[in-house]
Amino acid sequence: MPRSPLPDKEGDRRKELIRWAGLGTEMVASVGLSVFLGVKADKWLKLSFPILSWVLPLLVIAGLLINLVRSGSKKNNGK
Repeated sequence: MPRSPLPDKEGDRRKELIRWAGLGTEMVASVGLSVFLGVKADKWLKLSFPILSWVLPLLVIAGLLINLVRSGSKKNNGK
């Protein structure tokens, strides 16, 4: 039996859910990768204090927040 198309409201909710789930996955993967690279760089440079393990994830989080604000403002402006 074929499925009837979803009402617009339900379809919009699913699109938003998929969009936010994608952004969340991107954030987790980006922060995890930056921590991994920071630890590796600290070991390679033989630093006594893990500065890159702290700085790289903070830079990535700042960039992701800027991206999130920009994408949210585009959505609200109808672009």
